[in-house]
Amino acid sequence: MEQKIILASCSKQRKLIMDSLGLLYKVIPADVNEKGIRDEDLEIRAEKIARLKAETIAKDHKEIIIAADTFACCDGKVLEKPENLEEAKEMLRLEAKNKVIVYTGFCYIDKVNNIDFSTTSISSFTLREITDYEIDNFVDNNPVLQWSAAFCPLYLYQTGFLKYFEGSMTGVSGLPVDLLTECFKKSGIEIKGSKFSI
Repeated sequence: MEQKIILASCSKQRKLIMDSLGLLYKVIPADVNEKGIRDEDLEIRAEKIARLKAETIAKDHKEIIIAADTFACCDGKVLEKPENLEEAKEMLRLEAKNKVIVYTGFCYIDKVNNIDFSTTSISSFTLREITDYEIDNFVDNNPVLQWSAAFCPLYLYQTGFLKYFEGSMTGVSGLPVDLLTECFKKSGIEIKGSKFSI
């Protein structure tokens, strides 16, 4: 009998990544106080938040739990999801001038197979020079309020903003597939992949 999977997040990006693996799962968002974890070490902070989400759901469920948390750091400032469009524009202006480091905490709990793993995936990128007009247009036509730092590399085909990238593309978008698939292998879960028609 195939183990059931829970994604402890309602993030559209994470669901998109999970869908690409072709596995059945259900979404149960973790209601936790992320703001209560404020370690100065951002790598530790991201992992702790992801673990808090996973452990919160795992208390009442026996399924495999997958949780993550993503935020960026640019010019010494931590950038989470913008609260409004003006803040999104400010973030993008800052990112257009500085290197952006993205931290994605990841936690995977499989009680059946005694797997309890967490870490932080770190990626970075720089953007090409972009004008205020491009930023305004991007913010007006993309769901920037859903993205940490108002930017998601999975949508780069729309923008062409990226100049340099290093790390996990899916990690910077909210869920590191390289780590996830290794955990699935240990749980004995076969990745099926989605079917796409062109």
